[in-house]
Amino acid sequence: MAQDLSAITHENSIFYEIVSCKEVYKAEKSLMKVQGDDFAEICTILSGNGGYYVFNQVIPCKEGDIFVTSPSVPFKFFSENIENPLVLRKLRFRLEDWLDASVCKKETLRYCYGIFQENTVTAYAALNAQMREIISQLYNSIEQELTNKKNNWQDAVGSYLVQIFVNIERYIGNSIKNSVVTSPKKWNTALKVMRMVESNYKNADLTLELIAKQLYISKSNLSNIFLEMSGTTFTKYLKDVRLKRACQLLRETRMTIEEIVCACGLNDVATFYKNFSSCMNMTPKEYRQSFVQVKQSENNIKILKGKKEMVILREISEQLQKGKAKIVQEMVQQALDEGAIPEQILNEGLLAGMNIIGEKFKNNEIYVPEVLVAARAMNMGAQILKPHLAANGVTSIGRVCIGTVQGDLHDIGKNLVKMMMEGKGLEVIDLGTDVAPETFVQVAKEKNCKVICCSALLTTTMSAMAEVVKCAVAEGIRDKVKIMIGGAPLNEEFCREIGADCYTSDAASAANAAADFCKA
Repeated sequence: MAQDLSAITHENSIFYEIVSCKEVYKAEKSLMKVQGDDFAEICTILSGNGGYYVFNQVIPCKEGDIFVTSPSVPFKFFSENIENPLVLRKLRFRLEDWLDASVCKKETLRYCYGIFQENTVTAYAALNAQMREIISQLYNSIEQELTNKKNNWQDAVGSYLVQIFVNIERYIGNSIKNSVVTSPKKWNTALKVMRMVESNYKNADLTLELIAKQLYISKSNLSNIFLEMSGTTFTKYLKDVRLKRACQLLRETRMTIEEIVCACGLNDVATFYKNFSSCMNMTPKEYRQSFVQVKQSENNIKILKGKKEMVILREISEQLQKGKAKIVQEMVQQALDEGAIPEQILNEGLLAGMNIIGEKFKNNEIYVPEVLVAARAMNMGAQILKPHLAANGVTSIGRVCIGTVQGDLHDIGKNLVKMMMEGKGLEVIDLGTDVAPETFVQVAKEKNCKVICCSALLTTTMSAMAEVVKCAVAEGIRDKVKIMIGGAPLNEEFCREIGADCYTSDAASAANAAADFCKA
């Protein structure tokens, strides 16, 4: 379900969501299931294959595609099959709330910064890797602003939206795909009718004949075009729009039935009651009361859900500390199925449990075997979360490369440190054992690692760590990367002597230090 991340009472509403679309396309002809509204939408396909249904046309879509849909346009996404559903990342908002007035005027060249060309109501294209990264970063920035609401957050959101529009327009330019749309003139005509209905539904005298005169087209021709493109009659469309607006006013206002009838361009209260009851199977009063009850129920559910989430996250943490890998895996999936946020499961379930393990290990309350089984449980739970975290744009707090230095084949300590670091949310590149100094530095340079971690158990291999420091200086990355060392024969004095940044005596301390370096 979409979340309105802006204040509910704030007129500048904007909706951000990542959704999985499991519905498979069937050749519906009625647009009533996909009515447009006064929101524009920018949508990127994160994964899967399917179709974009608009005006009885189906445009194929796949991972990497981006769609920008103008307000009032009825559309819907469908998946190709249930097994491989579309995963969509959406932004929905009112143009006039967030963009300059000059780009919100329809039928002008500057409308939405020129994205919508003549006879187009939707723009779409396949993004390359660079543009996908740009758009993803802008999405993330908007989400952060909506969540944190710091000073001038509205201005920041508007700025990021402008950047999205401008980047898309520059990228797709004249290559906006609309060639699959048949009869663009009829499509545009039907859209004009829908927009005129959306803008003038309050007028009780609104008729197809009146619109036909304004469009300089015969009533019968316009009726046929609208039916062909929308799959419904003008009369039914107008009736449904007015009903939708009446439902909205019943839900969101305290207007009387008489006031709602007038506001929706309806004839009289008696006819409204009859039509409403026929369509909704309840009276307007019953509808309003049911909505109040649903809201109260939702608030109660939200409280219960919050408590339930706290319980299951605590259980994940406790089972991880016991090393119950299979149980942790099952509980992570259960938490996802019940609607828990992936980042919350990671931070308050998995990482919270590993932090406790790290502290106990540091204080000699537990030993290596307990750490190993806990780390295994952590990794199995993380595997379930990875695709969900990736879809939400969640990244690690930093990247680290680790290895046992050249001439040394010991790896137990190194592996333990790696597990503890992963438990801190770090991305760890394991170089293995007998690693040459040049390899440490080259990997750190290529993979943009913030920390190099060197392990040694033999006194005869300690000198290799000094070579790692020298190599980092020679490659010009010494000021960009922290070098950590650890192992039985080492100490703080040796660390200072070779010019490394940090020595730690145990795995938990190493993980904490690496996390601090990456956050700095």
